Amino acid sequence: MRFRIMIFSIIAGLLLLAYPAQARQEQKKEAPAKKAAPSYDFRAHLQKLYDAWSDLDPAKAAPFYAKEADHVFFDIAPLKYTGWTQYADGVPKAFSAYSSGKFTVGKDLRVHRRGNLTWATATWSAELLKKDGTKENAEGRYTVVLEKRGDDWLIVHEHMSVPAPPPATAK
Repeated sequence: MRFRIMIFSIIAGLLLLAYPAQARQEQKKEAPAKKAAPSYDFRAHLQKLYDAWSDLDPAKAAPFYAKEADHVFFDIAPLKYTGWTQYADGVPKAFSAYSSGKFTVGKDLRVHRRGNLTWATATWSAELLKKDGTKENAEGRYTVVLEKRGDDWLIVHEHMSVPAPPPATAK
């Protein structure tokens, strides 16, 4: 009988010693997943881009754009720019009647991120100041594709447009 009690005590002791070790193993297996990196604030990024365009000076907006010669940028006028150089040369001509602008990303911004690529859509509004002192308001649509390069998100394609005027009514 003593032998059985001794065997029972040994087995019970081993089980008690094994339980904490098993619990530690399970905790290791159930370690919390790594926290996701904080999401990038594309709204702030795009608003900084719009702010950089406020002087209508492409040099201030240049850091936001990829510079490959085959990238296409659709703007209000003219229809299309191919490559950053053409864009930077063309925008001052398109804005030649204006001295400045305040551009605002719309509240309807939608951002879709997949790895190193992100595309976004939004509406925008603008308050433009002409060189003759008159003010003009505009609103439009915006689609942009950005690519993460190093620490930067650069625009590799952009499409900005304004709605067509309503059709004239027949008299």
